[in-house]
Amino acid sequence: MILRKSAIVVTVVGMSLSLTLSACSNAATTPSDAPSTNPATPSETASPTPSAIPEVFTMPTKCADIVPASRVATFTEQKLVLLGGPGGRYENNYLADPTPEENAGGISCIWGFSDTEVSSITVSVAPVNPDSRGGIIDSLVAAGLNESQLDSASVYGKEGDTGYNPAVINSVLADSWISVITTVGGPAAYEDAKAIVAEVTASVYSPAP
Repeated sequence: MILRKSAIVVTVVGMSLSLTLSACSNAATTPSDAPSTNPATPSETASPTPSAIPEVFTMPTKCADIVPASRVATFTEQKLVLLGGPGGRYENNYLADPTPEENAGGISCIWGFSDTEVSSITVSVAPVNPDSRGGIIDSLVAAGLNESQLDSASVYGKEGDTGYNPAVINSVLADSWISVITTVGGPAAYEDAKAIVAEVTASVYSPAP
């Protein structure tokens, strides 16, 4: 509260100058009892911060459900077709052995060139639970991938190069494992792989009902 001090001028005929100064001094140090004309402004109540909307992971069953139509259109422009994975030309028989994501109960979708049938981009999604998460992360660390954190996801990847080292990125959340591998690596390929991971994440997660 802001207190205003009233200046009281005391003039008493016949009193000594010393008494006058004393009275003035006492009056100057005594707060006025009059109410303030500028009442304190009530403190503003901070607006509550909206909580994050919980999202639910849904394990896709076919490759058409893991990337948006815009990404499929980009693959088409690059002359890429779906060779492996559910809905692909060779379904799950494109590779001789299952991928680690398939062994974890997921799917792997392989886009490649239609004429040579050489793979170009592999996108995989697998479910994760508290029992499996540790083993998945251990395998990614053992593969020598660089570890980082993006929001609530643990990310393991490498940039690769335009020679024989692919760009690899794995995003491991509490309930999902999303990975993208490009046959030809390098900075541009790695950034594209990161964009695909973000698109897949948006495709397999939805707001809780």
